[in-house]
Amino acid sequence: MSARTWRPVAGAAAAVAGAAAVLLAGHRLVPGDAGVLLESGLPWLGLAAPVAAVAAVALRSRAAAAAAVAVSAVWAALFVPAYVPGPGPEAGGARLDVATLNVGADNPRACEALREAAAWGADVVAVQELAGPRDCAAEAFGGAGEWVRQGTVGVWSRHPVAGVEALDLGVGWIRGVRLEVRAPGGEVAVVAGHAASLRPGTTGWRDDSVAVLAEAARAADGPVVVLADLNTAATDRAMGNFSGFGEAQRDAGWGPGFTWPAGVPAVRLDHVLYRSARAVSAEVRPVPGSDHRAALAELVY
Repeated sequence: MSARTWRPVAGAAAAVAGAAAVLLAGHRLVPGDAGVLLESGLPWLGLAAPVAAVAAVALRSRAAAAAAVAVSAVWAALFVPAYVPGPGPEAGGARLDVATLNVGADNPRACEALREAAAWGADVVAVQELAGPRDCAAEAFGGAGEWVRQGTVGVWSRHPVAGVEALDLGVGWIRGVRLEVRAPGGEVAVVAGHAASLRPGTTGWRDDSVAVLAEAARAADGPVVVLADLNTAATDRAMGNFSGFGEAQRDAGWGPGFTWPAGVPAVRLDHVLYRSARAVSAEVRPVPGSDHRAALAELVY
């Protein structure tokens, strides 16, 4: 076939990549549910770059090449920092290892998941979607430490706990808790929760529940850690509620740290956020039977 025959294909590849670059750069300008859904899948727009690059080489299209460079540059500016190695451990400062996992309300292996979480050795573990009594939770973490549950959210702490306060996220039952962990290095406020699900037409409901968790975290004095399934991607505009907070995976992890769906993770919904502290490592791990992966971090404060 002649070059003229393939010219529309090259033009289409250039147009797609150019649109991807524009959406990456201007995603905050897309309003409503469309903008939220766009931001949930924002990293995947980078796939337009190799498509345009192949078209540029195969079809000798300057337009496709330019579009591939444009989308690559914008994507790199947004997401390459996630692949820069974290700061690593440092001498001095109190350390606190934390984890958060959505165990799954219908998970037949929930007790096994909790036992595995206990084996991680974290100082504080937050658990969401605790359906029913889940009597195995306290047993899974052993006699040492304290287990606190409010509604469908639980927190286990190796250290003494005080000031437990249930948080009503407006979803019809309790899905949040704020408490103080009296760690050897000083008191740390912990906010754990499970924001409302994100579905078309219910973005405001999700946003309101995220705002409640963020308000509880901002109101805490001193070091504070948020351990939550926010049903909010790291690139979602709702994360603006946590302005001034660090995000462990972004600051000290490697890669995007996607947590959902567990089998083929495509978005990070589970977060470790903090203030008046620093993350020195972060990772995600599978959880038996759950449709989420867990998020773990080591903090210094």
